[in-house]
Amino acid sequence: MKETFNQIYEAMTKRLYVPMVFYMPRRIWNQFDKEKWNDKEYDNLFDKVVLIKPDGSNALLNNEQSSHYIMVKKECLDLNTFKLLELQSDLDAKQFEFILNKYITQLDFIKRISIWMFENVQKDIESLKQETYLSFQLQQKAIIEHWTYVQENFVGITQIDKKTNEIVLNKKDFKTFKDLMNPSGEFPSITQTKSNIKEEDEKPQQLKKEKKILVTEEEATDVLLRTVFNMKS
Repeated sequence: MKETFNQIYEAMTKRLYVPMVFYMPRRIWNQFDKEKWNDKEYDNLFDKVVLIKPDGSNALLNNEQSSHYIMVKKECLDLNTFKLLELQSDLDAKQFEFILNKYITQLDFIKRISIWMFENVQKDIESLKQETYLSFQLQQKAIIEHWTYVQENFVGITQIDKKTNEIVLNKKDFKTFKDLMNPSGEFPSITQTKSNIKEEDEKPQQLKKEKKILVTEEEATDVLLRTVFNMKS
């Protein structure tokens, strides 16, 4: 059976963020509500590196190595390049431009996030291992190279504002990363009260046995499509 546009889009989206390293910068969340997010009960949620492996499994990185997982990032993005080339030859101009424009918007988001994290992770996580920092470097390098190729080789791309080279991310960008953590319950909803959180803490310890951030690759994809790209999987 031939793939639908949605299936193609979902597969390409997966490869943008799998594998991936990222973290939730506390100083950014403090811009939402400093009194709330500075509370010690959130210490294990902020400024901790999360690794999403190539198979979609994910957890807090702790002291494990990660660069060997991120080294395959370029290969994953190359698969997206090949898919774009295939679609360009198979689809009419309007169909291809439609899917390309949606993809480039996603790619721009991931690019800005990866560059920002690479430039700021050492400031936010003082105990960061050099090997982990290398993972952030490899990640942003692979994404930038992919972005450059797409910009230079495909016609009809959505033009992203290039008025400044400075990577400035707004609160909405980082709220997206908060949303990624909601499915497993590790990161309370921004509307959840502290009393609700304490009630949850008094319940049998179900999620704290595993420090997973995203439960499955399928769930992660669904969350990204709904919260970041406004699509249903």
